[in-house]
Amino acid sequence: MKPELALTARSTWQDPTPKRPAGPGRNFWIGLGAAVAVACAALLASSGQLRAPRFLGPYSVTVPLSFKPYDPARWAIMNADDYDAALKLDPTLPDPRSVDFSDATALPPTDPAALRDEAFVGPPAKSYAFRGATALDRERAHYCLTAAIYYEAASETDDGMRGVAQTVLNRVRHPSFPNSVCGVVFQGSQRAGVCQFTFACDGAMARAPSRATWLRASRVASAALGGQVFSGVGLATHYHTTAIWPRWGKSLVMTNIVGAHIFHRWRGRWGMPDAFRAPYLGREPVPGPYLPIADQLTARAGTAAPTALLPDGSGSVIAPLPDTSPAPTPQAMAQSERPTGPVTPPARTPAPPSAYADPRLNQSGQIREEYKGSGEWIQPR
Repeated sequence: MKPELALTARSTWQDPTPKRPAGPGRNFWIGLGAAVAVACAALLASSGQLRAPRFLGPYSVTVPLSFKPYDPARWAIMNADDYDAALKLDPTLPDPRSVDFSDATALPPTDPAALRDEAFVGPPAKSYAFRGATALDRERAHYCLTAAIYYEAASETDDGMRGVAQTVLNRVRHPSFPNSVCGVVFQGSQRAGVCQFTFACDGAMARAPSRATWLRASRVASAALGGQVFSGVGLATHYHTTAIWPRWGKSLVMTNIVGAHIFHRWRGRWGMPDAFRAPYLGREPVPGPYLPIADQLTARAGTAAPTALLPDGSGSVIAPLPDTSPAPTPQAMAQSERPTGPVTPPARTPAPPSAYADPRLNQSGQIREEYKGSGEWIQPR
């Protein structure tokens, strides 16, 4: 048989040669692991965390020392009674007054009660003077704030009134409320039951205020508008009486309880001092309520709730109230806001003539008789 014909058949039971998988092989992963191990060892060696094994010997470090174990001269300077005595021992000592601490004045001792109140109430509001653009704007702001103080805290102490005034002015400085005192006080009084302050839509302003209490509320309002800050409520923008707990109370942070009111502020950054950045432009709208009191009483008929009055008194230790002119009463303000005398409607000015005529054209702007009714709808007879 010829050698080229001596062929052996492949076994039918032998598996085909497997294909080489795509991607790095075993040698690649072994080399990568070795490189990572070498890098980690180099990092440990450079950081000083790598220690030699104990069987190679104890670990030791040599540190050069350049001072004496016991120096009598330095020890005498350290034990000197004052700087002059130490200066006699070593004339090269620096002057301690050269560090500019000799003129520093010691801070007054902090009252622990004040620190506790600040930690509970939170940061106080920044002092801000609310000056109206005109005399009318100043009168309106004074009246609206006085009305809010009187009808919300007439039976409270001076601190209770100051808490209400501070809450109103905090809202004026906050971007989520109107940027005017009257706008904040009478917000939502166009409809009964949706106002922000209850007295503005429940007919309470139909009662004539007590003169003595109104004057006290007027003085509190004047001081608050002038920049006096009542830190007892912090940055509160909401409050309610202690007799109720509204649903929105859980979503806010309680700051303090002053008199018969519980004060709250916003949570998070919206209740921090940086949020109260809205400038006061000094423009005040016409004071409300914007829903007539007769309509308020009609909507409130049969739903009036008795109010618990607290004994009047003044136990505040804050700065005295300014002796300024009192705010006008609601009746006087309503009379001053109404127009006096007969109201005459403005005269109508005649419409200007049509400007379609052109004098350069013959009979320009005129319509022929047979075309006057063109475009009109003729009703069938």
